[in-house]
Amino acid sequence: MNLMNTDNFVVRALNKMTDILVLNILFVLCSLPIFTIGASLSAMYTVNLRSIRYGDGYVVRTFFTAFKRNFKQSTAAWLIVLGIGVLLFVDLHFWGVMKDVMPAYSTIFTVLSYGIGILLWMVALWLFPVIAKMEDNLLTQIKNSAKMAFGFFFPYTFFCMLIQGGAVFLATRNTGMMMIMLVLGFAGVSYMCSFFHYKVFSRLITEEPASDDDPLYS
Repeated sequence: MNLMNTDNFVVRALNKMTDILVLNILFVLCSLPIFTIGASLSAMYTVNLRSIRYGDGYVVRTFFTAFKRNFKQSTAAWLIVLGIGVLLFVDLHFWGVMKDVMPAYSTIFTVLSYGIGILLWMVALWLFPVIAKMEDNLLTQIKNSAKMAFGFFFPYTFFCMLIQGGAVFLATRNTGMMMIMLVLGFAGVSYMCSFFHYKVFSRLITEEPASDDDPLYS
């Protein structure tokens, strides 16, 4: 087996690992101002979806092109998701405090908050890949994300939630896994989920191969 051959499986695997490492670093650095997390997410999904369709390419250039292109819409989407998430967190805290005073109401509204949280997760799981792949106004992007989240729940949404939930569970239970998550995990999880996103997008979107003047994929 010729290890110097670029078509070699080991070389391809190492190249992919390097791309994921670089992409993860870009995501973490560009997410340090919390309000830019949305733009970083859509840029990360752009790179991974592009990799699945066209093969590996220029990670850094593609990331920053997508980051700039989708910044406004991704940031608005992220602030909406974050705002609802904060409200749900406050609501859960409030009803947790009130569980001895109003146990029945506390149980009902706690369950309701968790249910809304799961729905928010499902839609958000698709929202940033949709922004990365499609162009439309934000309201339409949210509606399309909701349709995909529920219309393709099994296996696509279900397994993406399983991957993301499993990664969070392991990272919060093990210091080593938390370090792996910081080094590779965000981009790695995104890459695995992108296969499921791409399967749905391939049914809904007709695409031509990237041309020489394509601003994102060329």
